[in-house]
Parts: sequence; C-alpha cells; structure tokens
Amino acid sequence: MKHVWNLWLIFLLLTGTQPLLAQKFGKIVGTVIDAETGEPLPGANIIIEGTTLGAASDPEGRYLILRVPPGNYNLRAQFIGYQTMVVQNVQVLTDLTTTVNFKLKPQAVEVGEEVVVVAERPIVRRDLTSSEARVQAEEIDRLAVQELGDILNLQAGITRDAGGGIHIRGGRSTEIAYMVNGIRITDDFTRTQAIQIENESIQELQVISGTFNAEYGEAMSGIINIVTKTGSNEFHGSFEAYTGDYVSAHDEIFWNIDDIDPAANYNFQGTFSGPIVKNHLTFFVTGRRWHNGGWLYGPLAYLPQGRARIVDGDTIAVRGDSSAVSMNFRKRWSGQASLEWRISGPLKVKFDFLGSAEDRGNYKHAFKLNPKGARGDEENGYTVMGNITHALGAKTFYELTGAYKFNELTSVLFDDPLDPRYVHPDSLNTAANQFIRAGTELDRFNRSTKSFIGKFDLTSQVTRRHQIKTGVEFKVDEVFLEDITIVPAEDESGQQIQPFKPEIKPPTDLTHDRINRRPLTFAAYIQDKIEYESLVINVGLRFDLFNPKGKVPVDLTDPNIYNPIKERNIYRDTNGDGVISLDEKTEDNKLTVEDRMAYWYRNASIKTQLSPRLGIAYPITDRGVIHFSFGIFRQIPDYEQLYRGDELKINKVSSFQGGKAGGGFGNPDLKPQRTTMYEIGLKQQLGENIGADVTLFYRDIRDWISTSAPIQTALAGVTYVRKINRDFANVRGITISLDRRFANHFSFNLDYTFQIAEGTNSTPEEEFFAQRGGAEPTKQLTPLDWDQTHTVNASQFVGGRTWGVSLIERFNSGQPYTPQLVTFGRTGRTIIAGLEKNSRRRPNRFTVDLRMFKDFELNPFKVKVFLRVFNLFDAKNPVIVYGDSGKADFTLNELQAISADPTWFLRPDFYSEPRRIQLGANVSF
Repeated sequence: MKHVWNLWLIFLLLTGTQPLLAQKFGKIVGTVIDAETGEPLPGANIIIEGTTLGAASDPEGRYLILRVPPGNYNLRAQFIGYQTMVVQNVQVLTDLTTTVNFKLKPQAVEVGEEVVVVAERPIVRRDLTSSEARVQAEEIDRLAVQELGDILNLQAGITRDAGGGIHIRGGRSTEIAYMVNGIRITDDFTRTQAIQIENESIQELQVISGTFNAEYGEAMSGIINIVTKTGSNEFHGSFEAYTGDYVSAHDEIFWNIDDIDPAANYNFQGTFSGPIVKNHLTFFVTGRRWHNGGWLYGPLAYLPQGRARIVDGDTIAVRGDSSAVSMNFRKRWSGQASLEWRISGPLKVKFDFLGSAEDRGNYKHAFKLNPKGARGDEENGYTVMGNITHALGAKTFYELTGAYKFNELTSVLFDDPLDPRYVHPDSLNTAANQFIRAGTELDRFNRSTKSFIGKFDLTSQVTRRHQIKTGVEFKVDEVFLEDITIVPAEDESGQQIQPFKPEIKPPTDLTHDRINRRPLTFAAYIQDKIEYESLVINVGLRFDLFNPKGKVPVDLTDPNIYNPIKERNIYRDTNGDGVISLDEKTEDNKLTVEDRMAYWYRNASIKTQLSPRLGIAYPITDRGVIHFSFGIFRQIPDYEQLYRGDELKINKVSSFQGGKAGGGFGNPDLKPQRTTMYEIGLKQQLGENIGADVTLFYRDIRDWISTSAPIQTALAGVTYVRKINRDFANVRGITISLDRRFANHFSFNLDYTFQIAEGTNSTPEEEFFAQRGGAEPTKQLTPLDWDQTHTVNASQFVGGRTWGVSLIERFNSGQPYTPQLVTFGRTGRTIIAGLEKNSRRRPNRFTVDLRMFKDFELNPFKVKVFLRVFNLFDAKNPVIVYGDSGKADFTLNELQAISADPTWFLRPDFYSEPRRIQLGANVSF
C-alpha cells in the first residue's frame, strides 16, 4: 500500500491548481429588460462564459439556469438591437439562488459595444432558511489555516472536546455527516471523518449547523459539505513546500521541546489541472505528503524486551540510550483525482478518487520511559465515485451517482501477531505512580468498512415558484472487526510455556473478538423550495430504512453461545421430558455451537423512520431577513455501538461485565437516536460591506446510546451490561456574528456563541463505568464534557495584490470536570466520591494564529513565500486537569504518593499544542 502511495504522489508532483469549476449545484435567475422603457425582452440569450450553460428569457423577460457548480463566473446577456452586457464575478453557492438582473440599452446592430459591470455580491442571502457558514477557495487561501479542521474551528457553534473531537451545537461528535460531492465520507464505524480532504482541493466548504434539508440524513448535529475543484479549459498547476518545528519556552512541561529541528515538520504538495480535450474532457489532480514530528516525547530510558539482567538476584529493566522518541507523531499521504467529461451540453460524466493514509503515535503516559513498547495507529481510506448529470430540459435534470468507499484502522505493535519481541504481560505490572519500564502492549486491533453506494437525485423547477428535489439512496456495508489480546502460550497440561511464547486464542475465547456484518441502508426524500419575493420556504420529508443484519440472543439470562450456563443449552434432552438428567450429562451428549445456533438468536428488527424538515426565510427589508427552522433528525447509532461485542461472550464468574473493550456489549437492535431542532434568527446588512447575524437555537435530544442496568444471568452474581437507548440531553444558545467582506484591503469576521449543553451522559460508556464504581443510575441533566459556555472566534485579513497578513484569535471558556474532594488523616489520603458530576470548570483558553505572505511575479510563474505561526504567543492552555485541584500542573497525590517516579505527575498531554512555526513557498502558474 505504501508503495502505491509513493508512486501516486511522485506522479502528482512531477506533473505539478487553481481550477474554476466544481461539482454540486446552485442556480442563477433574473430578468432581462429594456433599460429605457422597462419592458421585458423575451428571447434574450444569457450565457455563463467558459461553460456550456445558459438560458433564454421567457415572454416576461425571466430566465433560469440550473446545474451551476459553485464558483465565480462572468454572465453575458445578448439581444439583437441592444448592447451586450457582461456581469463579472457572479458568485454561485451550492443549493442557493443567485439573482442577476440585466438592463440592456438599445443600440445599432453594427456598433457592437459591450457594457461590463462587476456583480454586487449580496451580504444577506434572502433564501437562506437556517444557520450555515460557507467558505470559498479564495477565502481559505487568505486564512491562517493548514487543515480542514482549522477552518471548522472558526465556525460558530463548533467546539472541540479534550480529545480533539468536533461537536456542533452541543451534540456528540458522532452526529456529524461529512460529505464530498454529494457522497458521505463518514466512517460509519465511529461516525468520524474517514478521509482527509486537503484545503487545496476545496472549492466550497459548507457547514450547516441549523436545520438541514431532507436530502441530508444520518446526522443529528450538522453537515460538513465539501465541493471539490475540477479542471477547466486552461492548464493550472502549483507546488508548495514548507518546513518547521515547535518553538516553545515551556520546556518544563514538554520534554525535548527545546531541541529544535527545522525539518521536524514538513509538507510537500502539488496540484495540476487542465483540458485533455478542450470544452469536453478536463482533469484535476492533487497530492500531498505531510509529516508532523509531534511535541510529546519520551526518552528511550528502557527497552521493551528489557527485564533480563540479574543484579544481586533481582531482575531489573535493561536501559536504553535515552534518545528522544516522538509519541504523538503523524505522517500522511493524501490525494485526489477528478476527470470530467462533458459529452454534450445536457450530459456530463464525472469520476472522482479521494484517498489518504496516515500513521500516528498515541501518547500513553505510562510508557513515557519505554516508548517503543506502545502501539500506534495506521488509518487508510479511499472513495471512488462516478456521477452522471443529465438535463432533461431547461428546467429539469437528474444525477446518478455510484460510489465505493473503504476505510480501515489497524493498531498493532508488530505486524506478526506471534513476533518473538512481544513480552510476557507480567512485565507491564508496576507499582502505583510509576512508569512501565519493560514490556509491550499485547492488544491488536483491526477494523474495516466497505460501502457500496447508489444514489439518484432529480431536480425540477416545476413552476416559477417551486423547485422540487427528490431522490433515493441505497447502501450496503461490509463491517469487519478483530480485537485480540495476545496471551502466554500453554502446553497440553495448561502450564505456560517457558520462556514466554505469544499465542492467539480462537474467536470463541473472551480474548478474541471477530465480527463480520453486512447492514443495509435505504433512504428517500422529497423537498420543495418555494420562492416568493417576500417569502422563501424549504419544506421536506425524509424516509430512512435500516436493516442491521444482526442477531440478538433469545434468552438474555444465558447469552454466550460458546460457553452456555443452563444445562438445557449444554446437553441434549434425549428423552424430551424438558429435564436434563444425570445420564444425559455426558461428553458425547453435549450440544455443539452449530446445534445451538438453530435456536439461539432472533434477527434484529428493521428500523424505519420519517423526518420532517421546515425552513422559512422572510425578508423584512432589502437588507434584512428573518429565518425560522424546525426539523426532526434521526440517526442510526455507529457500528461500534451496534456490533462490537454483540456476541455477548461473558464468563461464568464476574459481575458487571462489559465486553472485551469495556463499556458495555454491543446491541444490533438499538433504535435510531432522535433530535428535534428549532432556531430563529435575523440576518442584517450594516453599511456596504458588513453583515450581522443573530440566531437563537434549541435542541432536544432523545434515545442517545448508553448502557443498561446490570442484566442478571442464570448464575447468581454473574451480570453483564449492554448498550441501550437511554440517555437524553438538551442544548440551547445564541450566536452573534459580524462579517466584513474583503474591500479596501481589509476583511474581518467575529462571532460569539453562548451555549448550554446538558445531558445525562457524555459518552455511551460513561454510565457503565459510573455504575460499576457504585454510582446510582443517572437521571438528571449535568453539563456535558464539551459544554463551553462562551466561545469567541475572530479573524482579520489585511493585504494587497501581492501581500497579505491574517490573524485568527480564539477564546474558549473552560469546559467542565468532576471535582474530587480529598481528606487526610492518620490512615492517609481518601477521595470522597459523590460530588456532582461536571460541577467545576477548567481554565479558559486563548490562542492566536498568524499568516504572512508575499507574492513575486516571475512570468509565467507566481511565487508566494509565506510564514505561518500557530499559537503565536505560546499560550499554555490546559485541556485536562486533576480533579482534586482543578489544575493541570498539580495534584494532591504528590503529597502522599509513595515511591512515585519524579515526573509521573507532570502531564504534557494535559496541555494543548505549543507554538508551531512553518516557513514555505508556493509556485503556481
């Protein structure tokens, strides 16, 4: 796989965009009239320059152009006996209507003069019926951002939890749908982004945080919708490279941060686009190699295979060379390729490939002195899609899309599961507050999801006022998971083989989970966009069907088919009297797994759901719009909650069992989760260049995934817990934003979000661990882990034609934590439980990012030299704190810990990223 990515990137860099077109559509409407009389001009030709798109005005002078990809265009109107008029820089946005009216002046036919004007972009979009943010390619180029996530961080209503997860308006991070060119690229196993999309590939980024239309499903919090670039009739290319490192004064927290290596972080990326056959066949390719050396290091003080030296009769760990080992590095290859074939004016075919492959380290504090003993992750994914767009007339077109999506996550220390470098698990045993000095992680994890997707969408402007869009989607997934813990091999007598030899138990064992599932998903929707001069309505209805193709044990008191409890499930009832007698309890009379399979399970039920959506925009003036929206959103739980541990392999000894991964056994019969969303807002233009937005929102969330009360088995004291629909939450808040578009060398954006996000539990597993610790079942609302009362985002850009400076500032109020009350007495330290969950707040966080660039014209090339600094002032921002102190750098444990390692309580992973500097150049043509 790595060799494939190497060849792919080399090809891209050797061929070396700034293409003009993209996929998915908006529309342009308007009128053509006589500038002197005001009479309509029927039959005028309106053409989008550089494309095959256009229209003719009707008897009332009105025209309509559908199938317009997002971007900036020149629009030309022609009519015999009148001056031709060209409106430049017309901006088209996905799913929105752009209005361009023409007033043509009469002239003699032989004169042939053109009138050229620049389009006045509306500050307030009158047909926007819910909250969203849109970022165009030219805006991305001006911002101090590097990754897609950096752009998302700037959008109102988005917060990050301590682990970096994205939350939109208080929902869980699994409630977001990531879409590229109309296809979901979400990893359905965890509901996170499956493929990395590079900023250079983005033509338009749309973040919908309010009510979204019926065509969007499998999400409850928001939609991140990306439209990628495609080729044009001219060749464009670029190559960019930068290098840098972390430069921080906080070496008391981040070990080895003062060892600056200018090449520790580097990036190479290239793009190339253009025509293969002009006006018919175009291409776009991009590729990137990115490496981040990380900022969390551990000294190689000890070796994983090191408990070998004998000193005075004691076995001690073998020392390493104390070299610095990065424990949170990231390395990624990524690429995109698009091929667009305009067969004729009404017919277009497009093929897309998107892919990424990433290796990363996961900082584990216990392994800080033995970093080679901890495993990392490898994540790979790609999507291949084909799309046919066919216009059936001037007012109707359809899209037919097929896609194959694959993503995989592997987490192993060594490729070979029986590698002799694995170490006996006893080496991982250490005293409290001490690092692991030898040993290796023995868990191995691999999961993958393959998706086969078919999608049909039909759009028709059935009348001047009504645009109907309807469609269906069908998806088949192949879900695979294998979770293994390596154990010491045993001989025939059950004794461990000496010296240690690794072994993998079969999938029937508690140490080995393996699943293969093939769920089916079907969806259909219809929506109507109703447009009047004084009112715009989006109304829609969505139908979803999900067949989990899973099985649930019929008898939950004896769930483990491989190791049953009840005698009637162990032995055959040969005489049929319903009782297992002593003479029936023989080895050769035992039931096999195949025998039990015939009656053990029932099929999980098929889930269906209807979701209505409504959005209204009411223009109160030519510069102000009030909008209201309502919607019900339902989402099938991620596959991890459905399938991981769904075989309910319990032992016959323990209570409160939660599966190999902990947190509760999977349940393929879970119901869809539900969110009801309301919002009302005002968008108002202030002056010529500033827009203001005030929006109030409320979300009621039901049937969140949680865990059950302990289920009693047929054995006294043996219980287990499985996933159920139990949790609930609500979120309310207000967002206020000011946006000044770029004019007179300056632009800025400022938004403030006040939000209260409360729920019964923040994660599906939280209830399991709370009850196992002795807590009562949660019944009241408390702040969610990512509840962030105050969020302020600001960005500014100052620049000219050949230079620019941009700043980004972010302020986040402290997220909650659960305090621990500590008392001291003669018997030592005691932690008193029972304090209210998430009743204290972590410190506030503030960061500033900077970008500066200078352009040089070296005909035919343009060279851009740039500097980017993230966390400009090297702010020390805690993201996690100790529960007994509320601080990241102190815990009362230090006062009582016996024989603690000197740096055990120093947690660099409790802080956000220190200052990062990048210096680079971009060459384009």
